[in-house]
Amino acid sequence: MANGTGKTNGGNQDTPPPAFEPQTTRFSAANALRLSTLANAAYLDRPGAQKVANDLGLPQFEWIDLTEQFRDLYGFAAGCDDYAVLAFRGTDDLKDWMTNLNAAPARFSWFFEGAREVGEVHSGFTLAVRDSWKAIANAVDKVMPRPPATPDLKGLSTSAQPTLWLTGHSLGGALAVLCGAAFSMTTTIRLVSGVYTFGQPRVGLFNFCNNYNQLLRSKTFRFVNKEDLVPRVPFRGWDYADVGNMIHFDSAGTPVLESLQWRNFLSRSIEGFKEFFNISTHFGADVGDHDYRQYGNLVATHQDELAGLSFA
Repeated sequence: MANGTGKTNGGNQDTPPPAFEPQTTRFSAANALRLSTLANAAYLDRPGAQKVANDLGLPQFEWIDLTEQFRDLYGFAAGCDDYAVLAFRGTDDLKDWMTNLNAAPARFSWFFEGAREVGEVHSGFTLAVRDSWKAIANAVDKVMPRPPATPDLKGLSTSAQPTLWLTGHSLGGALAVLCGAAFSMTTTIRLVSGVYTFGQPRVGLFNFCNNYNQLLRSKTFRFVNKEDLVPRVPFRGWDYADVGNMIHFDSAGTPVLESLQWRNFLSRSIEGFKEFFNISTHFGADVGDHDYRQYGNLVATHQDELAGLSFA
């Protein structure tokens, strides 16, 4: 894991990526590739992440420290004239946040001033966002300033405005979803154009997920690699549910919407948290089907198949 002294490059950047589509209102394979690259860049140190963002045409950059709740947890906001991205890493040791799975869910409105009553969320994940919310919101404001608060807004309704995109891997994906909720359901309103997550755990109970989906389901895309365990937790038996649209890379690496393989995997019984915790001790952000690099490679090598997916 990188922080101030870790890895400093973002991998092979020789092949130019497809152009980002900042104004699209539907799923975009090109955007998935750009956002997976930036989600992975969040695992670099600050200079390394900034170089990846700059190389992708995002000159504005703000590093975000989220270590109050979880060690070695960082993110960044990066932007240009057309769009901005808020990206979060996971943690190097999944045990850091899996121990928080026993935290009782709490009402979303308890964490954010002015939030609507939209249901209950995982306390540990949401605290990580709440405790850094001022830094997160300020970083977005710096890379994508708000329109002037004046009576004269001539042209804003007819000209394209910069758009905001959220992404992250593992715990970082959970933070991206919760930021999408906070930007949409509190007084810190920001129009969110897309939330793309990779190997993301569940973040809320059924009531919260239903309210989230009313606002952001059509803009939220969860990528799951083969038999990655992390998207299975917290367990559905604890009343946790999923948000957005799921894209599953099956055993052949083919992207499928809500695949039969994934449904069969979900049906397998895991005998409670203890067994899962024992399994999880052998996992990390860069291990097995949860490896963030695998997610990036799968998105990059299956652009045509992803572009051909049809969402309801």
